[in-house]
Amino acid sequence: MIYPEIQATAEKIAALGKPQRIYLISHKTNHATGQLISFKLALIVSDKTSSISELECFLYAGVDCEYPYDLVLYKQSEWEVLSKDPRTFAWSIRETGGVLYEQGLS
Repeated sequence: MIYPEIQATAEKIAALGKPQRIYLISHKTNHATGQLISFKLALIVSDKTSSISELECFLYAGVDCEYPYDLVLYKQSEWEVLSKDPRTFAWSIRETGGVLYEQGLS
């Protein structure tokens, strides 16, 4: 289940950060109520992105959400390598994460 709050946040991030793809890595909910508590997203960005850390700060500052969220950013070239190696977090994201946004498909 994709919570509307997660999808809305992904869409705001896509509009501001222009990533190539956004994955939902995980989300936490209250076991009793099913209410969303927090979530984590992975962004695949262009190799032309000058600074991953500056983009990350820009997105955190520009995208408000009532739930805490974390971002993990990869440049496209590193994603291509890491997401094929089963020993990496990127591989796990590719295998189990849900795609929330893909450039050109929204």
